Formats: sequence, structure tokens, C-alpha cells
Amino acid sequence: MNFTEIMDNEDLIDEITRLMRTDDSAAAPADAVKWSKNLFRARAAAAEPPRSIAEQIRAVLRIDLTPQKTIFGERSASGAARQMLFDAGALKIDLRIARVGRGFKINGQVLGADFAAEEVRLFNAEKSFSVKSNELGEFKFEKISKATYTLSLIFKGKEIITENIEID
Repeated sequence: MNFTEIMDNEDLIDEITRLMRTDDSAAAPADAVKWSKNLFRARAAAAEPPRSIAEQIRAVLRIDLTPQKTIFGERSASGAARQMLFDAGALKIDLRIARVGRGFKINGQVLGADFAAEEVRLFNAEKSFSVKSNELGEFKFEKISKATYTLSLIFKGKEIITENIEID
């Protein structure tokens, strides 16, 4: 560096210092700051690929054995638990719902595929429960209140949906 470059830098520093001392600008409005921060959140959310309709499979109820409410041709449902069997393509979902105290317990198992350590969700507008399946594809929800729920199984990039499960 030569002497003129040093002087130019000192003049530049003096000018920056003067501008900082005389700055009378106001802070940005709170709603403008919030809007600009939300831009980054929206971009981060958009980076995740959304699930397409083709990746969702609707499970269909095939058998519903309710204690003391069998219909002609079904096996006896005299046990204490309600048993439901759903079809979802090559997979079957077996649910057993039993009253325990004031609530209900739901035991389930996915049949027809390796469903170990996969996410299982039970939810409605007010509540949401989530568990992981064990090595046999079994899962369990406890202390479930009386309501209508949706069961969601996340499996190899697909989501299997079972809607309108009435717990009562």
C-alpha cells in the first residue's frame, strides 16, 4: 500500500463514521419484518416435496366384528374386543379395540409386508397420537377417548389412510 491508498482508506473510514453518527433512519415496521422472515420459512417448506395423491392409499373395511352384534354368516364375536380388518391393496390392517377403564386401547398389526419401525398415526380434529410399529408390524394406542378417528400408516413413501374409525 502506498501513502495515497492509506489516506483514501482513512477518508473512507471517516465518512462511514460520520454517516453512522448522523443516521436518523427509523426501524422497519414490525409487520414488514415478520413478512420478510416468513418468506424464508415458506421457501424452506417448499423445499420438501409434497405428497401426491398417487402416494395415498385408502384402506377399505372388510370385516367389523363387534361384540354381541354379529350378522348372519360371521363368526362369533362374543369376546370383549371389537375386531376390524381393512384391505389396502396387498396389505391388510387388523385392529382390535377394547374398552379399558374410561378409555379404549387399540392394538393393530399390518399384515402382508415388512412393516417394522414404521410410523402409525391416529388423529382427528382435536387429538393426535403417533407410535412406531415393532418388528412384527404391531402397534398400540392406549387411553384413547370415544370419538371418530383417522388411522394413517407411513410406509415406503406411501401413506395408507383409514378414515372414520368410530371408537365407542
